[in-house]
Amino acid sequence: MATNDEEAMFETLDPVPSEIATAISDGLNAFNESAEIRREAFAIVWRENGWLIAGITASVSFSVLFIGNLWVAQSLRLSGIGRKLMAAAEEEGRRRAAVMACVDTLSTQAPDFYPKLGLFGRVSGHAGGRPIDRIWFRKEFSAAA
Repeated sequence: MATNDEEAMFETLDPVPSEIATAISDGLNAFNESAEIRREAFAIVWRENGWLIAGITASVSFSVLFIGNLWVAQSLRLSGIGRKLMAAAEEEGRRRAAVMACVDTLSTQAPDFYPKLGLFGRVSGHAGGRPIDRIWFRKEFSAAA
């Protein structure tokens, strides 16, 4: 599809409408699938008495487990549920042929939870007048696991 610069325009959308986010994601997914780069997304949730109290989103692409979001209800943090969710996601990742896991977090969001994965990147910035880092971790899966 050719574009005529006189007819084309850039538009900034804030907030991003869900249909726009979906269209961009679907377009990228279609391209990746045509290049045989599959992305298998999944979520694992923890419920008590029917209530969602914790969950993790992840995907596997080119043999890497990418952790999206990990959330545990405030009242249950430090209870071990986060570790159990990470272990379950790693197990599912291995089942889907992942050989390593990657996750990123902010220095304000449980950076002590992930260090066993191994730091491989850090970008420093500021938010609300205070320094905040984005930190990337990765963990190689052992062949015996």
